[in-house]
Amino acid sequence: MKKLICSLITALIVSAAAVAVPVHYNETSPDNWSDMSYVQVPVYKVLDSRDGYVVIYAKKAYGVGQTIIPKSWAKINTSEPAKLKIRTIGSGKLKPFMTVVKKGGEFHHVILTVHSNKSDASWGVVSPGVKLDVSKDTLEELEL
Repeated sequence: MKKLICSLITALIVSAAAVAVPVHYNETSPDNWSDMSYVQVPVYKVLDSRDGYVVIYAKKAYGVGQTIIPKSWAKINTSEPAKLKIRTIGSGKLKPFMTVVKKGGEFHHVILTVHSNKSDASWGVVSPGVKLDVSKDTLEELEL
């Protein structure tokens, strides 16, 4: 009886594997392309304030750029996903960076990958009395 059950289970597994072979996927077909794209830039400093973050990032050729990201973007809303996602990196050799994700050429969300320890040199604080403009809905086009 045990041999019969084992042979039935084996036959079932073999037939399931034969049926589960995926259909040929052609990734070069434009029908399979995504309309999402992203840009990653190294981050020199993230200045924290009560309302948002001032991110100072490296331009591709030379120089630095600056953008403001409201903290309210990190709140999850039932109607739309969060526009700001914060990932932490450990104390290894990985440096902070920012990823701007676009869908259909328009801003979708930003991922800020930073050290979790706010006493790290990549963190700072906005000067007291400085008011940040956090009323925007999308991240402006980064100067690269």
